[in-house]
Amino acid sequence: MRSKATHAPSKHLLVVEDDEAAGEIVCEALKDAGFKTHWVKDGIDALNYILESRPDAIVMDLLLPRLNGFEICGMVRKSQSVQWTPIIMMSGLIEHHDKMHAFELGADDYVSKPFRLEELVARVEAVLHRNTWRNDPAPFASSYNN
Repeated sequence: MRSKATHAPSKHLLVVEDDEAAGEIVCEALKDAGFKTHWVKDGIDALNYILESRPDAIVMDLLLPRLNGFEICGMVRKSQSVQWTPIIMMSGLIEHHDKMHAFELGADDYVSKPFRLEELVARVEAVLHRNTWRNDPAPFASSYNN
């Protein structure tokens, strides 16, 4: 694993994973990379947490109890308060149509299980970086004015 990232301030991630071992491993890898994490194990808890706490990004399994990742993604994209929150799906569903459905609903990225933790961390950093650009009113001005 690489050294701690320099997130200033540390970004707050929601991990949604119903598998105990996978959830612990993902949270630990993200914490080692310098992120703050909160972990929930089902879809209803995830949706409630997203709407109440507004995490900087969501790392979410697709197959969850009570609400699945597809349903959560669709609901988040329809909610004005959190619609731009980056969502990274992680799933053992590797069929093309599953991935396409996730992207059609608004997922920012899709990681097929099993995956390398370094890749997941890099993908989280990439979507957060792109999200920062989207929120910057003049993303190129600061680069050229130095």
